[in-house]
Amino acid sequence: MIMEESLLKIVKYAGKAPSGHNTQPWKFKTGKDTITVLPDFTRALPVVDSDNHALYISIGCALENLIIAANELNFKTEVEFAGDKREPHILVRISEAPETEKSGLFDYIEKRQVTRNSYRPEKIPDDLLSELFNEAEGIHVRLFLSEDEINSLTPYIIEGNELQFSNKEFINELVNWIRFSEKEVMKRGDGIWSASMGMPATGRFLGKIIMKNFVSAGTEAKRLKKLIEASAGFALFTVEKNDPYHWIKLGQAFQRFGLMATKNNISHAHLNMPCEELQVREKLIRDFNLRDLTPLLLIRFGYSEPMPYSFRRNLSSMLER
Repeated sequence: MIMEESLLKIVKYAGKAPSGHNTQPWKFKTGKDTITVLPDFTRALPVVDSDNHALYISIGCALENLIIAANELNFKTEVEFAGDKREPHILVRISEAPETEKSGLFDYIEKRQVTRNSYRPEKIPDDLLSELFNEAEGIHVRLFLSEDEINSLTPYIIEGNELQFSNKEFINELVNWIRFSEKEVMKRGDGIWSASMGMPATGRFLGKIIMKNFVSAGTEAKRLKKLIEASAGFALFTVEKNDPYHWIKLGQAFQRFGLMATKNNISHAHLNMPCEELQVREKLIRDFNLRDLTPLLLIRFGYSEPMPYSFRRNLSSMLER
């Protein structure tokens, strides 16, 4: 039997994982020597993530944090996927193991962030790139590093952006998860804090007016092109099979990349529009000869200064009793 204090400490680090719009779509249930990771569909994003693939990628990120934290605290983990294959949950058995190998990434769980500012156009050394991207079972990563390669992605990002910002439901969902003041984000503990996007604090009333009337596909396209041009590279994460098991595995691989990048002072952020819009995703598969792979995450990376951190809900709100 593992002390509940130890299990809760592990859960706390699991809850530091990234998630779409920082929705934190997970619940954790502790047992005598187990932690169950459950999807929380009340925090789903039905417009931008209609099949819940991003939700399960987030679950995978939380699982990877959980494993790293448990190992650091001298516990061994055994992971079991249970429940409905279409809506699985994850059972992690915890046992004491003082000699458990450490990943060297634990110290970066709290330091890691999605950094949404402009990057400096410095290239990442090749030897470091090989450390950042280690493919896992059923998961593959395609890198875009040269100017021509990065430019080849731009039309797909802009097309995805155009489709999304022409969709009122998408905008409403996005606005619902933006926290327009520090007071709001401290109260809610979730969502995208406007400061982490480089936006001033406006309050929700004025923020909604600005987002719905002055932010458009055109203004976003101009902003995105600047971000793209300043990036050191892009990573397109793909899965061999488009199902929850592989989505979770992708999340684990992405989280390892994020922690390793943080360790090496490399920033990263999502530009997922081409993966989220199905018609653009199909073009990516065809034009980049991805064959039987499904692209689900597009990540830009490079060097930049840190931004304000996203907030997290308190631990009790993440627990399933």
